[in-house]
Amino acid sequence: MADSSSFQIDPKEYQILVVDDTPTNLKVVINYLRTYGFKLLMADDGESCLKQVKIRHPDLILLDVMMPGMDGFEVCRILQADEMTRQIPIIFMTALSNEADKVKGFEVGAVDYITKPIQQMEVLARVNTHLRIQRQARELQQANQKLIQLNADKDKFFSIVAHDLKGPFMPLLGNAELLTEMGDVLPPAEVKQLGAAIQRTGRNVFSLLENLLAWARLQMGRMEYSPQLLDMSDIAIKNVELLSGNAAIKQIDLRNEVKAETWVYADENMLDTVIRNLINNALKFTPQGGQVTIAAQLGIRNWELGVDSFVIPNSSLLIPNYIEVSVADTGVGMSEETRQKLFKLDQHVTTVGTGHETGTGLGLIICQEMVIKSGGRIWVESEVGRGTTVHFTVQSNGR
Repeated sequence: MADSSSFQIDPKEYQILVVDDTPTNLKVVINYLRTYGFKLLMADDGESCLKQVKIRHPDLILLDVMMPGMDGFEVCRILQADEMTRQIPIIFMTALSNEADKVKGFEVGAVDYITKPIQQMEVLARVNTHLRIQRQARELQQANQKLIQLNADKDKFFSIVAHDLKGPFMPLLGNAELLTEMGDVLPPAEVKQLGAAIQRTGRNVFSLLENLLAWARLQMGRMEYSPQLLDMSDIAIKNVELLSGNAAIKQIDLRNEVKAETWVYADENMLDTVIRNLINNALKFTPQGGQVTIAAQLGIRNWELGVDSFVIPNSSLLIPNYIEVSVADTGVGMSEETRQKLFKLDQHVTTVGTGHETGTGLGLIICQEMVIKSGGRIWVESEVGRGTTVHFTVQSNGR
């Protein structure tokens, strides 16, 4: 293979279609470009060219102008008229040297031309130049799409802040004002009741603010991922104890069924945030007297299905490498339509909880981003009136 060190692209990544009705010309160009590692296709007339493009979608076309039947100008017009092929750069190879023919070539959509007889180094230089331009255009388009998405996410973020973070302050300020003005005349039981309401609302506001700040740090790439070997049961115990007060208020049975020494390889802060959010959500949508359970089981990636599904190993030959964690509740559940909107920032799903709790709708989105960053996946199963179970996976070792 010829030296390609001067290339600003990797020839092996690109496929070029060479179209010429003269076998000698076709062979010269094909053999020369092949020595540099390009993947080559060939056609000897316009119709064959169009068929090849439709099937293989090359990265660049070297197209002869003077061919019997459909000439290069007509082929170029057809390709330029098709949305699927419009972006493929076309370089004409032609013996025509007058200015009118060159201008016509550019008018029908060619990006460049090479005059015959073919000079091999010229072919190589022009191919290299236009593939590099094409690559840069694609990168610019991808960057532009990413910027559009980031702006949309930013707008949605501020919309959530304006709507959902402002809401909880109304009862907080109202109860605080009532307590300030009438604290001296209200019975102790009512003062205590107002204080508890203020504390509950304050805790909700703080939880919302934590989620908003976590989401912002994730988007700015300022949240470090530092995995280590952790006992999942310690994380579960910590969060069950932290949220036991919330569960007690609604008389919900909050259970931890994660066995001791359930080892996972994860970032402690992220795993803690995911568990806390999922338990919080479960408590929010579970009515008085219900049950919320966190559990974990050893699972393996089921490669045979060809999808990211996880099953309990039933053979000693299978090597478990994932822990599947679940947070299940006996709450209100959700419809399939609502479930499909989860994990999408542009589908703002926020529902008042059974105890009139409020939320930003960001909790599950944050969980998803953290789980994905940890190399796992997250999904939801739910049925209206029967409850919801959120599952996610986390590595059980450092491999």
